[in-house]
Amino acid sequence: MAQKQTFLSAVWSERWKESYASLPAERQASCDRAAIALIKQESPPGLWIKPIQPEKYYLEARVSSGDRIVFRVEGETIYFADVVKHDDIERYGRRRN
Repeated sequence: MAQKQTFLSAVWSERWKESYASLPAERQASCDRAAIALIKQESPPGLWIKPIQPEKYYLEARVSSGDRIVFRVEGETIYFADVVKHDDIERYGRRRN
C-alpha cells in the first residue's frame, strides 16, 4: 500500500499576494512549483531551503537564481510571507511582529 501524502495547510500574506501578482507569468509558474513542493514537504533538486540569518525566524526557498520565497512553518501550517529578489532577502533577517 502506498504511503499517504501529508500536506501542510497554507496561509498567504497580503504582501505575498502583491509580490506574486507583480511577477511575470513564467516567474509565477516557478513560484507555483516551489510553493506546491513546500506544501507537500518535498525537496526537488534546485529548491534550496535555509534559515534567514541572523534570527532564523523566516526560511528562504530558492525559486530561481534571482527569486526567493520567504516563509515559516508552525506546526502543520506554512505561512508564505513574500516573494523577493535574492538581493532583498536580508530584510527578513529580523523577526517582524
